[in-house]
Amino acid sequence: MSKFWFRPKRLGYGFTPISWEGWLSTLVLIILLILSACTNGIWEKIISTKDGIRFLLDVIILACLFTALYKDKVEGSLRWRFWK
Repeated sequence: MSKFWFRPKRLGYGFTPISWEGWLSTLVLIILLILSACTNGIWEKIISTKDGIRFLLDVIILACLFTALYKDKVEGSLRWRFWK
């Protein structure tokens, strides 16, 4: 039996970390997003549209990659959850 790193969210789509491996991989994702923001100059007073779009694409790609890599480490299935 495989150890699960994440559990599904109670509402919406996604998962939350429940083990140190899950927290570490989430920290790596946050660091990558911060590096992308620094590279694209998001925290500067004036940013270009090109840099903003590039950062948005980085966020989308990293989120999809993170979900695809770790969907097998989720306890249960990934699906949209509504109020019960």
